[in-house]
Amino acid sequence: MLRICAVLLAVALVVPIVALAGPAGSSTQGDPQAVAEYRAAQEKFATARTFRSKLTAAQGAMTIEYVIPDRRRITFTGGEFIIIGETMWSRSPSNCAKLPQKMPLPDPREAVQQDADATYQVAKGAAEAVEGTPTQTYNVVITAKGKTIRQKMYVANQTGYPRRVENVSSEGTVVIDYWDFNTAIAIEPPC
Repeated sequence: MLRICAVLLAVALVVPIVALAGPAGSSTQGDPQAVAEYRAAQEKFATARTFRSKLTAAQGAMTIEYVIPDRRRITFTGGEFIIIGETMWSRSPSNCAKLPQKMPLPDPREAVQQDADATYQVAKGAAEAVEGTPTQTYNVVITAKGKTIRQKMYVANQTGYPRRVENVSSEGTVVIDYWDFNTAIAIEPPC
């Protein structure tokens, strides 16, 4: 169980950057309107002060709460991690401990700044609903550093924020659902 938690934690810390890495400064191809709409959703995501997400991968699922720039609560079966600045706590139903290792966090708002070597092929997809939320989809092929990620981003029609991002690569599939943008989320030391 500890190994699965470590893998999920590593994914949770990196995925916001991978999932929403923006085409700013990189090569973007495709329909100009689709590219503009895709970028607008990423730029809006970059302005969010708080949000929640649920990450689902082959290793399991977790819910992550973000308070930008440096607070995270990562909840998974059996417990949670709380990260404030570089300090991390582990909490389970029977234990709470401040961990000795430092955990610097990337700011997911910086995700819109992508390596200039990346290329994006953006195409507008169909209108689809995600758990009752009407969205517009965008199909994107991201190529960077010899790796390819096929991404499908669902952008909520009403808010313009990403509602779901599906990333498929040689490492597997990661699905991230987003909600509660700019709502009150409190993350404090648990013990």
